[in-house]
Amino acid sequence: MKSLTLVLYLISLSLFSPTKESFHVVNLLGTAIYSEPAFDSQIIGRIDLGKVIYFEGVLEQKVKKRVSPELEVEGNWIEIMLDFSVGYIFSSDLSLKPTELISEHNDLHTVDLFGKELEKEKTTEEVTGEFGTSTLVKIKTIFERVILHEEIFDDCHDWEYTLEGFTLSEAYHQLINLTARKHDNQIEFPAIISREGNIWNFSDLDAIQELQLHDLGGGRFKITLYSCT
Repeated sequence: MKSLTLVLYLISLSLFSPTKESFHVVNLLGTAIYSEPAFDSQIIGRIDLGKVIYFEGVLEQKVKKRVSPELEVEGNWIEIMLDFSVGYIFSSDLSLKPTELISEHNDLHTVDLFGKELEKEKTTEEVTGEFGTSTLVKIKTIFERVILHEEIFDDCHDWEYTLEGFTLSEAYHQLINLTARKHDNQIEFPAIISREGNIWNFSDLDAIQELQLHDLGGGRFKITLYSCT
């Protein structure tokens, strides 16, 4: 088996062509390269998060990949050139949307599919309650493909992301990229624990609570969560 470094080098040589359509890797753990278009075939390499892939062809047949008992994502096998042979990667790990690679704390790299920031609005108001007066901060940020609403009150922070023109696999991977953490050189991310209709509920992670992915239909999704410290 060729080393991963050599495989990636060969991919960059074989696939770098401005005339070919490109995919971006959005799976936080990277995408596996299979010897055949089947999940039970040999894994011969891996392409890292954020890398751009120029492909040879897409197999027409739709295939489903099980992420958990509560979630299956649909995609196609994509054929790529590896020196004098071919390999196959699954499209649910990828996106046609340009990504922005972000370096988080503890050297954790993530991506977002938001697009350019277009507008940002911030308001504050004083809220008086049983224990005195506190400031409620509301922030609305509009990106090309995402609208983000934030509310910050005392030590709690609420986020609501509305995604436009996403597939289910893109929405799932965006959620994972938003919430993953790295501890002791190990990447951790929330797991799906249940499904209620078109809403998937995820496990808590560190201070992240009540994490949900909502399928609103028509390529629209919503990610909601809050954190209190």
